[in-house]
Amino acid sequence: MHFRPELARIKGYEPGEQPQGTDAVKLNTNENPYRASEKVYDAIAQAADVGLARYPDPVGTTFRKAAGKLFDIDPNWILCGNGSDDLLTIITRSFVGQGEFLRLPYPSYILYKTLAELQGAIAETVNFQPDWTLASNFWSENSRLRLAFLPNPNSPSGTMLSADEIFKIATQLPCPLVVDEAYADFADTNCIKLVEQCEKIIVCRTLSKSYALAGLRFGFLVAQPQVIEQLLKMKDSYNCDTLSIAAATAAIEESEENQGEHLW
Repeated sequence: MHFRPELARIKGYEPGEQPQGTDAVKLNTNENPYRASEKVYDAIAQAADVGLARYPDPVGTTFRKAAGKLFDIDPNWILCGNGSDDLLTIITRSFVGQGEFLRLPYPSYILYKTLAELQGAIAETVNFQPDWTLASNFWSENSRLRLAFLPNPNSPSGTMLSADEIFKIATQLPCPLVVDEAYADFADTNCIKLVEQCEKIIVCRTLSKSYALAGLRFGFLVAQPQVIEQLLKMKDSYNCDTLSIAAATAAIEESEENQGEHLW
Protein backbone atom coordinates (compact mmCIF):
# COMPACT_ATOMS: atom_id res chain seq x y z
CA MET A 1 0.00 0.00 0.00
CA HIS A 2 1.43 3.36 -1.02
CA PHE A 3 0.49 5.98 1.54
CA ARG A 4 1.62 9.59 1.30
CA PRO A 5 5.17 9.94 2.66
CA GLU A 6 3.98 12.54 5.19
CA LEU A 7 1.55 10.01 6.67
CA ALA A 8 4.08 7.19 6.85
CA ARG A 9 6.64 9.38 8.64
CA ILE A 10 4.54 10.74 11.48
CA LYS A 11 3.21 9.13 14.63
CA GLY A 12 -0.17 10.86 14.46
CA TYR A 13 -2.24 12.58 17.10
CA GLU A 14 -3.26 10.44 20.07
CA PRO A 15 -6.48 11.62 21.78
CA GLY A 16 -6.65 11.46 25.54
CA GLU A 17 -7.65 8.09 26.96
CA GLN A 18 -11.41 7.65 27.37
CA PRO A 19 -11.96 4.86 29.94
CA GLN A 20 -15.28 3.10 29.51
CA GLY A 21 -17.69 1.90 32.16
CA THR A 22 -16.32 3.95 35.05
CA ASP A 23 -17.38 6.96 37.08
CA ALA A 24 -13.78 7.95 37.80
CA VAL A 25 -12.98 11.66 37.79
CA LYS A 26 -11.04 12.35 34.57
CA LEU A 27 -8.45 15.11 34.40
CA ASN A 28 -6.48 14.23 31.26
CA THR A 29 -8.65 16.07 28.71
CA ASN A 30 -10.10 18.90 30.81
CA GLU A 31 -13.72 17.88 30.37
CA ASN A 32 -16.36 19.75 32.32
CA PRO A 33 -17.43 17.75 35.41
CA TYR A 34 -20.96 19.18 35.30
CA ARG A 35 -23.91 18.12 33.20
CA ALA A 36 -24.89 20.31 30.26
CA SER A 37 -28.05 22.40 30.40
CA GLU A 38 -31.34 20.49 30.29
CA LYS A 39 -32.36 22.75 27.40
CA VAL A 40 -29.66 21.09 25.36
CA TYR A 41 -31.08 17.63 25.99
CA ASP A 42 -34.59 18.88 25.21
CA ALA A 43 -33.36 20.34 21.91
CA ILE A 44 -31.75 17.02 20.95
CA ALA A 45 -34.97 15.13 21.72
CA GLN A 46 -37.06 17.60 19.73
CA ALA A 47 -34.73 17.45 16.72
CA ALA A 48 -34.73 13.65 16.80
CA ASP A 49 -38.52 13.61 17.05
CA VAL A 50 -38.83 15.72 13.90
CA GLY A 51 -36.73 13.11 12.11
CA LEU A 52 -33.26 12.44 10.80
CA ALA A 53 -34.04 11.40 7.23
CA ARG A 54 -32.90 14.70 5.73
CA TYR A 55 -29.41 16.12 5.56
CA PRO A 56 -28.61 18.86 8.08
CA ASP A 57 -28.19 22.53 7.28
CA PRO A 58 -24.65 22.58 5.78
CA VAL A 59 -23.73 25.88 7.45
CA GLY A 60 -25.71 25.62 10.74
CA THR A 61 -27.78 28.76 10.15
CA THR A 62 -29.72 28.62 13.41
CA PHE A 63 -26.54 28.35 15.43
CA ARG A 64 -24.81 31.13 13.51
CA LYS A 65 -27.75 33.46 14.14
CA ALA A 66 -27.80 32.65 17.87
CA ALA A 67 -24.03 33.04 18.21
CA GLY A 68 -24.13 36.24 16.20
CA LYS A 69 -26.66 37.66 18.64
CA LEU A 70 -24.61 36.56 21.67
CA PHE A 71 -21.35 38.05 20.40
CA ASP A 72 -22.87 40.99 18.51
CA ILE A 73 -21.45 39.97 15.14
CA ASP A 74 -22.96 39.22 11.74
CA PRO A 75 -23.74 35.47 11.35
CA ASN A 76 -21.84 35.53 8.05
CA TRP A 77 -18.67 35.95 10.12
CA ILE A 78 -19.18 32.50 11.73
CA LEU A 79 -18.23 29.04 10.49
CA CYS A 80 -19.42 25.90 12.31
CA GLY A 81 -17.35 22.77 12.75
CA ASN A 82 -17.41 19.23 14.09
CA GLY A 83 -15.58 20.36 17.20
CA SER A 84 -12.81 22.93 17.06
CA ASP A 85 -10.43 20.22 15.82
CA ASP A 86 -12.39 20.13 12.57
CA LEU A 87 -12.00 23.89 12.24
CA LEU A 88 -8.28 23.79 13.01
CA THR A 89 -7.93 21.17 10.28
CA ILE A 90 -9.90 23.27 7.78
CA ILE A 91 -7.76 26.32 8.55
CA THR A 92 -4.48 24.43 8.25
CA ARG A 93 -5.43 22.79 4.97
CA SER A 94 -6.53 26.16 3.62
CA PHE A 95 -3.33 28.09 4.37
CA VAL A 96 -0.39 25.70 4.75
CA GLY A 97 1.22 23.75 1.93
CA GLN A 98 4.05 21.24 1.65
CA GLY A 99 7.39 22.58 2.81
CA GLU A 100 5.84 25.68 4.37
CA PHE A 101 5.86 26.67 8.05
CA LEU A 102 3.21 26.62 10.77
CA ARG A 103 4.18 28.29 14.06
CA LEU A 104 2.96 27.31 17.53
CA PRO A 105 4.01 27.95 21.13
CA TYR A 106 5.32 25.11 23.26
CA PRO A 107 3.96 23.53 25.33
CA SER A 108 0.43 23.87 23.94
CA TYR A 109 -2.10 21.77 22.04
CA ILE A 110 -0.13 18.97 20.34
CA LEU A 111 -2.68 18.61 17.50
CA TYR A 112 -1.23 21.76 15.88
CA LYS A 113 2.03 19.95 15.14
CA THR A 114 0.22 16.92 13.74
CA LEU A 115 -1.86 19.10 11.40
CA ALA A 116 1.33 20.69 10.04
CA GLU A 117 2.97 17.31 9.52
CA LEU A 118 -0.08 15.96 7.66
CA GLN A 119 0.36 18.82 5.19
CA GLY A 120 4.01 17.97 4.72
CA ALA A 121 4.72 21.29 6.43
CA ILE A 122 7.19 22.24 9.15
CA ALA A 123 5.87 22.83 12.68
CA GLU A 124 7.99 25.65 14.08
CA THR A 125 7.74 25.66 17.87
CA VAL A 126 8.50 28.70 20.03
CA ASN A 127 9.16 27.78 23.65
CA PHE A 128 7.49 29.77 26.38
CA GLN A 129 9.97 31.69 28.49
CA PRO A 130 10.83 30.54 32.05
CA ASP A 131 8.11 32.80 33.47
CA TRP A 132 5.62 31.32 30.97
CA THR A 133 5.30 34.50 28.92
CA LEU A 134 5.38 34.36 25.14
CA ALA A 135 8.80 34.91 23.59
CA SER A 136 9.14 37.75 21.08
CA ASN A 137 10.39 35.43 18.33
CA PHE A 138 6.83 34.12 18.10
CA TRP A 139 6.09 37.04 15.79
CA SER A 140 9.44 37.10 14.00
CA GLU A 141 9.68 37.17 10.20
CA ASN A 142 9.80 33.97 8.15
CA SER A 143 9.18 34.09 4.40
CA ARG A 144 7.70 30.58 4.42
CA LEU A 145 5.48 31.09 7.47
CA ARG A 146 1.85 30.60 6.44
CA LEU A 147 -0.05 30.24 9.73
CA ALA A 148 0.39 30.71 13.49
CA PHE A 149 -1.67 29.10 16.26
CA LEU A 150 -1.93 30.83 19.63
CA PRO A 151 -4.13 29.24 22.32
CA ASN A 152 -5.37 31.98 24.65
CA PRO A 153 -5.64 31.11 27.52
CA ASN A 154 -2.99 28.47 26.88
CA SER A 155 -3.14 24.92 28.16
CA PRO A 156 -1.19 23.73 30.09
CA SER A 157 0.63 26.92 31.11
CA GLY A 158 -2.39 29.14 31.77
CA THR A 159 -0.67 31.97 29.86
CA MET A 160 -3.20 34.69 29.01
CA LEU A 161 -2.47 37.58 26.66
CA SER A 162 -4.61 40.70 26.51
CA ALA A 163 -6.55 41.64 23.37
CA ASP A 164 -4.13 44.52 22.79
CA GLU A 165 -1.16 42.14 22.91
CA ILE A 166 -2.87 39.74 20.51
CA PHE A 167 -3.63 42.55 18.08
CA LYS A 168 -0.02 43.73 18.15
CA ILE A 169 1.25 40.21 17.45
CA ALA A 170 -1.19 39.78 14.57
CA THR A 171 -0.09 43.00 12.91
CA GLN A 172 3.57 41.95 13.13
CA LEU A 173 3.11 38.41 11.86
CA PRO A 174 3.39 37.84 8.08
CA CYS A 175 0.53 35.33 8.15
CA PRO A 176 -2.92 34.67 9.66
CA LEU A 177 -3.07 34.25 13.43
CA VAL A 178 -5.51 31.69 14.84
CA VAL A 179 -6.46 32.58 18.41
CA ASP A 180 -7.65 29.28 19.88
CA GLU A 181 -10.10 30.27 22.63
CA ALA A 182 -11.05 26.82 23.88
CA TYR A 183 -10.83 28.15 27.45
CA ALA A 184 -11.89 31.76 26.86
CA ASP A 185 -15.17 31.35 28.73
CA PHE A 186 -13.10 30.83 31.88
CA ALA A 187 -11.23 34.11 31.33
CA ASP A 188 -12.22 37.73 31.80
CA THR A 189 -11.78 38.73 28.16
CA ASN A 190 -11.67 37.37 24.62
CA CYS A 191 -10.52 38.39 21.15
CA ILE A 192 -13.68 38.00 19.07
CA LYS A 193 -14.04 41.74 18.48
CA LEU A 194 -10.46 41.90 17.18
CA VAL A 195 -11.60 40.07 14.06
CA GLU A 196 -13.38 43.24 12.93
CA GLN A 197 -10.12 45.18 13.19
CA CYS A 198 -7.76 42.75 11.48
CA GLU A 199 -8.41 40.37 8.59
CA LYS A 200 -5.51 38.15 9.68
CA ILE A 201 -7.12 37.24 13.03
CA ILE A 202 -9.27 34.10 13.21
CA VAL A 203 -10.83 33.20 16.56
CA CYS A 204 -11.70 29.55 17.19
CA ARG A 205 -14.13 28.38 19.89
CA THR A 206 -15.42 25.05 21.20
CA LEU A 207 -18.51 24.05 23.19
CA SER A 208 -16.62 21.12 24.71
CA LYS A 209 -15.29 22.86 27.81
CA SER A 210 -17.48 25.57 29.33
CA TYR A 211 -20.72 24.17 27.89
CA ALA A 212 -19.96 20.58 28.99
CA LEU A 213 -20.55 19.27 25.45
CA ALA A 214 -17.29 17.47 24.62
CA GLY A 215 -19.29 14.41 23.55
CA LEU A 216 -21.36 16.46 21.14
CA ARG A 217 -18.45 17.65 18.93
CA PHE A 218 -19.29 21.22 18.01
CA GLY A 219 -17.17 24.31 17.57
CA PHE A 220 -17.17 27.53 15.61
CA LEU A 221 -14.77 30.14 14.37
CA VAL A 222 -15.10 33.86 13.76
CA ALA A 223 -13.39 35.47 10.78
CA GLN A 224 -14.08 38.17 8.22
CA PRO A 225 -16.58 37.12 5.51
CA GLN A 226 -14.01 36.95 2.71
CA VAL A 227 -12.01 34.51 4.85
CA ILE A 228 -15.11 32.44 5.65
CA GLU A 229 -15.90 32.27 1.94
CA GLN A 230 -12.60 30.53 1.24
CA LEU A 231 -12.70 28.26 4.28
CA LEU A 232 -16.14 26.99 3.24
CA LYS A 233 -14.53 25.44 0.16
CA MET A 234 -12.39 23.23 2.38
CA LYS A 235 -14.96 21.87 4.83
CA ASP A 236 -16.95 18.66 4.45
CA SER A 237 -20.38 19.16 2.88
CA TYR A 238 -22.26 18.39 6.12
CA ASN A 239 -19.65 18.63 8.84
CA CYS A 240 -22.20 19.20 11.64
CA ASP A 241 -25.18 16.91 12.11
CA THR A 242 -28.78 17.84 12.87
CA LEU A 243 -28.61 16.90 16.56
CA SER A 244 -25.38 18.77 17.24
CA ILE A 245 -26.66 21.92 15.53
CA ALA A 246 -29.87 21.81 17.57
CA ALA A 247 -28.02 21.19 20.83
CA ALA A 248 -25.35 23.82 20.20
CA THR A 249 -28.00 26.37 19.29
CA ALA A 250 -29.89 25.70 22.53
CA ALA A 251 -26.67 26.02 24.53
CA ILE A 252 -25.68 29.32 22.97
CA GLU A 253 -29.22 30.72 23.26
CA GLU A 254 -29.28 29.93 26.96
CA SER A 255 -25.90 31.60 27.29
CA GLU A 256 -27.38 34.70 25.67
CA GLU A 257 -30.32 34.59 28.07
CA ASN A 258 -27.94 34.35 31.03
CA GLN A 259 -25.36 36.79 29.72
CA GLY A 260 -23.10 37.96 32.51
CA GLU A 261 -23.61 34.75 34.48
CA HIS A 262 -21.60 31.54 34.25
CA LEU A 263 -23.54 28.36 33.50
CA TRP A 264 -21.28 26.08 35.54
